[in-house]
Amino acid sequence: HFDFEKARIVGPKACCVAVLGTILPFVTGALLTVIYGRPLMPDGVSVGTALAPTSVGIALRLLGEAKVLQEDFGQAIITAAFVDDILSLILFNVLFSLRGDFQVVPVVVFPILGIIFMVLAMIAAVKFWPK
Repeated sequence: HFDFEKARIVGPKACCVAVLGTILPFVTGALLTVIYGRPLMPDGVSVGTALAPTSVGIALRLLGEAKVLQEDFGQAIITAAFVDDILSLILFNVLFSLRGDFQVVPVVVFPILGIIFMVLAMIAAVKFWPK
């Protein structure tokens, strides 16, 4: 399960891992698609977006079976997986918004608002709700 006290300790580092865990597969998938001769848009972006999500369920099960879920590194992995999945959902939103005409509000503004909401929710969860 998710430990808010440990999340407070590992949160910033886990968020950095989550951002890298979203960006690196996205960029790698897009580049490999282009290297294999397919166009960046929409093929490369689609492949990169498909590679970005993690599996929180599998991570929870493996860490639970290894009895390391309550360790700092276990909570860092789970926190990073949750944040990575949220960022991946934002990527999917951008991908689905790219079909048809480009509109700034649904493609740019809404994902930025989603990231701001996620950050505010994380801060609120760590500071207020565990008490």
